Amino acid sequence: MAAFSSRLGAVSRRFLLLAATGLTGLTARAQEAAVKLTYDDHIRPLLENKCFSCHNPDKKKGGLDLSSYASLVAGGSGGAVVDPGNPGGSRLWTCSTQKEEPFMPPEGAPLPAKDLALLSKWIADGVLQSKGSVARTASKPKVDLTVAAGAGKPTGPVARPEHVLLDPVVVTPRATAVTAMAASPWTSLLAVAGQKQILLYDTESRELAGVLPYAEGYARSLKFSANGSLLILGGGRGGKFGHAVVWDVKSGRRVTEVGKEFDQLMSADISPDHKRIAVGTNAKKVKCFDTASGELLYTISKHTEWVTGADFSPDGILLATSDRNGNVMVWESENGGEFFNLGQHKSSVTDLAWRSDSNVLASCSDDGTITTWELKTGKRVANWAAHGGSVQSVAFTPDGRLLSCGNDGTTALWTIEGKRLTHARGIKQTDVVSKIVALADSKVFVTGNWQGEVRFFDVESGQDLTQVSVNPPKLAERIAEAEKQLASLRAKATSAPADAQAATAKLRAAEVENATVLAASAEVMKKLNAVEVRYQPANKELEAMRSVLYGKTADVKTKAELTAKIKVASEALTPAKTERRALQELAAKSSLDLEWIANRLMELQAKVKTDEGSLAYSDKVLASAKSDEKTKASTQKQRETQATALELSRGQLASLQARQVVVQGQMNTFNKLKTDAAAAEAFTKNSLAQIAGWEEHVAFLRAAEFNVGVLAEKERLAKLEADIADAIAAKAENEVAHQAALTRVTATNQQVADLAAKLPPLEATWSELKAALPSLEAPLGPLRQAEAEAAGKVEAQTKLLGERQALLGEAIRQRDTEVAAAKAAIEEYGRIMRPVRLRVAELTTHVETLKKEAATASTELAQAKAAVAAVQAKVDAAERKLAASLTAAELTEKRLQAATAQVTTASEADASTHGVSGLLSLRYFTSSKETAARLAAALTELAAAKQAVVQAQAARFAAVVAVTQAGSLVADDVAKVDAARAVLAEKGKQLGPDQAELAEQAKVRLAQQKEYALKLAAPAAVEKAYIAKLAPHQAAVDQAQAALAPLQQAIVTAKARLVEAALPAEAKKQAIVAAAKTLDEAKAKWLGAQKALAAATKEVPDRAKNLVELARTIADLSPQVEPQRAKVKAAESAYLAKLPKRNVAQAK
Repeated sequence: MAAFSSRLGAVSRRFLLLAATGLTGLTARAQEAAVKLTYDDHIRPLLENKCFSCHNPDKKKGGLDLSSYASLVAGGSGGAVVDPGNPGGSRLWTCSTQKEEPFMPPEGAPLPAKDLALLSKWIADGVLQSKGSVARTASKPKVDLTVAAGAGKPTGPVARPEHVLLDPVVVTPRATAVTAMAASPWTSLLAVAGQKQILLYDTESRELAGVLPYAEGYARSLKFSANGSLLILGGGRGGKFGHAVVWDVKSGRRVTEVGKEFDQLMSADISPDHKRIAVGTNAKKVKCFDTASGELLYTISKHTEWVTGADFSPDGILLATSDRNGNVMVWESENGGEFFNLGQHKSSVTDLAWRSDSNVLASCSDDGTITTWELKTGKRVANWAAHGGSVQSVAFTPDGRLLSCGNDGTTALWTIEGKRLTHARGIKQTDVVSKIVALADSKVFVTGNWQGEVRFFDVESGQDLTQVSVNPPKLAERIAEAEKQLASLRAKATSAPADAQAATAKLRAAEVENATVLAASAEVMKKLNAVEVRYQPANKELEAMRSVLYGKTADVKTKAELTAKIKVASEALTPAKTERRALQELAAKSSLDLEWIANRLMELQAKVKTDEGSLAYSDKVLASAKSDEKTKASTQKQRETQATALELSRGQLASLQARQVVVQGQMNTFNKLKTDAAAAEAFTKNSLAQIAGWEEHVAFLRAAEFNVGVLAEKERLAKLEADIADAIAAKAENEVAHQAALTRVTATNQQVADLAAKLPPLEATWSELKAALPSLEAPLGPLRQAEAEAAGKVEAQTKLLGERQALLGEAIRQRDTEVAAAKAAIEEYGRIMRPVRLRVAELTTHVETLKKEAATASTELAQAKAAVAAVQAKVDAAERKLAASLTAAELTEKRLQAATAQVTTASEADASTHGVSGLLSLRYFTSSKETAARLAAALTELAAAKQAVVQAQAARFAAVVAVTQAGSLVADDVAKVDAARAVLAEKGKQLGPDQAELAEQAKVRLAQQKEYALKLAAPAAVEKAYIAKLAPHQAAVDQAQAALAPLQQAIVTAKARLVEAALPAEAKKQAIVAAAKTLDEAKAKWLGAQKALAAATKEVPDRAKNLVELARTIADLSPQVEPQRAKVKAAESAYLAKLPKRNVAQAK
């Protein structure tokens, strides 16, 4: 279909072009044919230097080979690189001008401006291969894309597919994940991305409404245009190519294709006015193209990752974009100017959605959140966690509610503030829900998941409504299934009257049987109701009295009275009770009243419960140890009665439950009979309509199957007409070119003759001027001789001046050489002096350092000696004190010995006095006192002597300590003195050689300084010596220069006379040059005319040959047109004949 529409559009354009331009335009083009730009002559040489190294048959970078015309036109893995007539839409030109990535060439300087202009003109002129080629046509949109922006719902019929392809391009063993989906904003139409095709479904009938082939790649986004007339796809193949494709919804034809990236597009959208197409690329760019021409309008390069979304606002003013880094941005759609940088999700943005008023934008992300943005201020309205894992898709319903779906397999309904609305999550799907869209009625939404399921849900309740297939069967299979259904209906329709009659008969018999049973049941129920009227009030009063009797408030008298009344009332109620029980048993066996049975069952269940409670209480009383024998006997009797009553109640309950089942079964059977009879009767009445509907469906499918062939025949006709149109256009062009070539042959023949006639006069004029020149040059000989002689003198004098200047220069060079040598000697001697100078400085510094260290050591030695002397004085004093203390100690020892002897003597005397002999002595008393006094004195002396000994020993000890300490100090100070002497001696030892070397080096230094002073004076002496040598040379030069001046003036005078005399001859020479130029130009024109004549002469048979071949082609193809048209017309008629009448009416 796309190829058919392309060729049909091309035919229309060609004939309109011929009609509009007429013969004048064709003649103008023919006149330009001589300068046609062709691949062979102009473009191939241009591309060879810059492009062939990467784009050749052996190395097809990007799958592109530019080394031949056919491979260039075929394009690369990203599609075509030239769009004939449209340089702005041709990637060869946009990449070469570096308006679009990848920039070409990738390295080195770009193509020069003149080459780019040549390339642009070649594309604009129709991408010709050679001068005999026919210009190719540009791939322009095939339908009118003009629409008023923001017009909303179209005023006419909403676009729907009409007679498009319904046979799937491919049917695969399993469905693929749903990657893209879109709903028409105004009608019941859904677009779903399948494998190698886009499926269009009618969302009301859930039938396939069209198939749009897309074999190139995979769809990543689908969107309907604002008025629903166009469908745009963004996709491609990952790492291979990407583009945006636009289809006309009504015809199913491709309208245009833009983008042509080297990787798939993640998103594409078309503006509400159909003028612009925006695409999001994996190269981190948003590109906007002119829909009609495919020209790139602007590029947005501010995204930092793959662009995942590109959506125009419903009013067409803004363009929203998003990327994998979570950024959401809004731009002016007209020029790409930044409007708002809204903000950022924490992860990749997966989808964008505009509310219908263009005031609110929603975005969702892999971070599990949804954000809504207000576009008047650019502020965030709300952000909330919506789904477990990623939120895959968001969509606004036409009434402004927000739908979402995610990795958790659920859907949700929200306000723009993030409040969840009443909406069941529906059936949790078994895989990621990848896409969600709302239908035009706001009542139904559709989801697609990774298992390839496309499911319809109710917006309000979330109820799962139905599904459509993303992998529908082929038409043949659908026809077979429809025919199977039709055959089944027809078989049923044959037996339908008999089946309806039998069903009605069964129903009538059941009704008669039911009527008899119902009558009997009604009679029983009537009697039972009458008994209930009498029984219930009396039983209610009896139960009230029993309640009072068993209550705690009644006294004995009251209880006795109540007991009597209860007995009377019970006896009076017994007949009614008996009759009631009998009627209940009868009703339980015969009643068909399910309501009464249900109420009775409730009564029996309550009675069984009460009886069970009574029986349990009796068992408790019997088991109690407190109960006496009388109570137990009474209770046992009562228990037996209760057990009997319980057994009876249980039996009644089971019987009635069984009766309920039977009655329910009877009612179900009866109702089924009624349903079957009604269904049989309805089928009998409607079978013809159902069969007609299925027959119409089968006919429609068969017509659709037949239409595949019709479309193929139309394709052949379109190709045939396009080939004929191309041949006619080429023939017309060649006819005009042939005529123009004949005209040029005639014109250039005349031009050659005219130019040939002009050549002899021009040659004669040139010869005459050349012959007159010698007579004018003859008088110039003497003047030239005089000039030559003057020139010879000037030359000789100049030579002499040069020689003398050379001698002067040589002398100056010798002087300069000697001065330079003297200066070099100075520098060299300076280098020789440097080590000595450095050594003297080093030794001076070292000697000074050693002197300072020796002075320091000498000072320390003197200090040590003084310390030794002072300590030695202390030692001497301590030794003297020690000697005195030793002497004192000896005296004290002697005194102690004497005192000890005195004490001994005194003691002996005292003992003698007190002995027997003393007692008998007459002097006892006198001797006793004296002896005692001597003894006391001796003891006192002895004590004093001991004390003196102790003191003397202490003084001696102190003196010894002092001497020892002083000796230690002397030893320390002596060691210091020795150390200081050693240091001083070492420094003196070091200082001696250094001082000697310093003295020696100082002598050398002094001698060098004297020599250096002599060398410093040498350059000045040389210059002074050369002053006298240079003077003669300078005088000779000055003399030669003075002699040269008059000679130069003489030659100037001679030249002036020669020039003045040569003016007539020079004028004649200029005239000769001018004549020669005119002659050369005339010859060049003549040769050019001859070449043009040869080219035109050659073109005449070439064009004639082309005309013959084109005429033959037209003659071969033209007879095929009418038969093919007739074939197409017949096929269309057959197709319309096969269509059901309703579809035929729609087609007409």
